[in-house]
Amino acid sequence: MKKTIISLLVITLVTGMLFTGCKNGGEETSGNDKRMKISVGFPGADETWKEDDYYKYITDKLNIDIDFKTLSEDSAAEKARIWIASGNMPDVTYAAYSLNEYLKYGQQGVIRELPSDWEEKYPNVGYAMAMTGVLNNMKKNGDGKIYGLVRALDHYTEFLDEFRAAYKEGKDLREMMGETKYRYIDSYGFAYRKDWAEKLGIKTDYIMEYDDFMDMVLKFKEADLGGVGAENTIGIAVDHTEAPNLFVTAYNSSYKYFHKDESGKYVYGLLEDSTAEGIKAYAEAYKKGILSKGFFTQKSSDLDALFCSQRSGVIFPRTLVRDLIVDFEKSNPGLVGEECIDVCWVLSPDGKIHGRESSNHLNAYYFNPEISDEKMDRILSLADYISSEEGGPQVRLGVPDVDYKFENGEYTILREKNANGVYESLNEKYSSAEFFQVFLNPMFDDEMDLQGYAIDIFNNLKNAKRQHELSLLNWDDERDAYAAEDYVKFKASYNVNSMLAEIVVADGDPEELWAKKRAEIEALAKPVVDNMNAALIK
Repeated sequence: MKKTIISLLVITLVTGMLFTGCKNGGEETSGNDKRMKISVGFPGADETWKEDDYYKYITDKLNIDIDFKTLSEDSAAEKARIWIASGNMPDVTYAAYSLNEYLKYGQQGVIRELPSDWEEKYPNVGYAMAMTGVLNNMKKNGDGKIYGLVRALDHYTEFLDEFRAAYKEGKDLREMMGETKYRYIDSYGFAYRKDWAEKLGIKTDYIMEYDDFMDMVLKFKEADLGGVGAENTIGIAVDHTEAPNLFVTAYNSSYKYFHKDESGKYVYGLLEDSTAEGIKAYAEAYKKGILSKGFFTQKSSDLDALFCSQRSGVIFPRTLVRDLIVDFEKSNPGLVGEECIDVCWVLSPDGKIHGRESSNHLNAYYFNPEISDEKMDRILSLADYISSEEGGPQVRLGVPDVDYKFENGEYTILREKNANGVYESLNEKYSSAEFFQVFLNPMFDDEMDLQGYAIDIFNNLKNAKRQHELSLLNWDDERDAYAAEDYVKFKASYNVNSMLAEIVVADGDPEELWAKKRAEIEALAKPVVDNMNAALIK
C-alpha cells in the first residue's frame, strides 16, 4: 500500500489556521488559538466516549472538544427532525437523508449552508461527498448551495485510490460508478458446504448454473452428510423475506420495484411477465423440497443454527460470513470453517447475473444555522481529517503505534486476536470510535482488520459476477427521492415478499393465484406509474 502523505491543507488546518476567535464557548489553550467545544447529536452517544485514548488522540490533534447529545437509537431520525424544526439543534446533528427533506430544510433556512468555497478549502470532504454519488443531484436540484454532509458507504472500497485520483482530475465519480469495472453489485451470495460437494463429486464455482445449483441443494438434502436424519434435513436455510432474492430475482431483478424500462419510462416490476416466470420457479422449488416446508414461518434468527447444526448444506446468510464461520466452528469442534465453507451465486436461466445496484450513501449531518464561521470551519476540518489520506487509516485502525503501525509502506494491526482468530473490535476497545467512523466515511480500505478468508471469498464472488453480463436494477437517485403521497401509500400497502410466499405455499395453481392478484395490483398501480412518469420524465 502506498505510504500516506499528509496534505498541506490538513497540516495548515491542524497547526496554523485554527481560529483566532470563536463564539458559543471554547476553551483557550495558547497564543491566539482556542480549543473549541462542538456539540454533536448522535445515536447512542455517551459522555463516557470522551474518556478513551482514541477520542483524546483525534480531538487533541484538531484542538476540539465534543459535547455529545444523545439521540435514541430507535428514534434518532425523528428526534433530529424535531430539533431542526424547533431551532434547538446542536451545532451538528445526525439525521436521515432524503433529497426532498434536505431541499425543504435548505429552503426554510433551518440548517446552515456550507461555505461557497467548501470543496476547495476541504478537498477531502469534497471527495467523500462525491463518493456518495448524490452530490451532483444535490447541486442540480437545490439553489446552488450545499446544506450539510452526506456519508458515503463502502461499496467501492477496493477502488478508492482510483476514485480519489479521478476526483482530483475533475472526473464525474457518479459516471465512473456506472462502469462495469467499478459497478457495485449487491453482496448477495450463498454459503455452502464445499466439503460436502467434494464428497459427492459435485463441481462448484463462484458462479453456478441455475439448474446445477438446485441439483446440488437436492443432493445435499438426500445425502444427509450431517447425520441428522433425512426427516430433519432441509434444502436451503432461507426465510420467506429472502427466498425471492434467488427465485424471482433470477428472472427479474426489479420484481418489486418501480424502474425505467427500455423505453425510459417507469413501470412496476411486479407486473412484468418475467416476474410471473420467477414466481412459477419459486413455487416449483418449494414443491421439489429445495425450500423447507416451514420456510414461510421460519425466523431469520434461526437460519444460522440450521446450517451450523448440519441440517442444511446451503444458507442465504443474514450475518457476515466471518460470523457464520465462527459459529460453525463453535458448533462443530474439529471442523475448520475455511475447509468446509465457500460462497457462490447463481447464473440466471437467461445467462445473466441478476441483482441490484445499491446506492452509496446513508445518513446526513446538518448544521445549526446560528453557528459561527469559526465553528463551522472547525467541524469541517474534523470531517476533512477523517476522510484524508492521513486521517482515514487512523480513524479506521485506531491510535498510531498502539493499535497499528505503518512501516515500509504497509499497515500492521497491533491489537490482539481473540480465540476465533479475529482482531479485537476497535469499537469494543474505544467507545468513541463509533462516532468518528460514522461521522464521515474515512475513505480507507481496512479489510485487513477483518477475517481474511471471509473477505477474500466475497471479493472473489463480486469479481466473478462482473465477468458475466449483468441485468441489475439500476441505482436511481430520482426514484429514490420521489415521495409523492400516492407512491408512498402504494408501496406501504404491499409486503411483496410475504404476498409471494403466501401464493407459493397455498393450495391451488400458483400461476392462477398470481394472475388474480396481479390484476388487483395492476388497477391500483397504473395511476401511480402515470403520475410518476409525469413528475420525473422530462
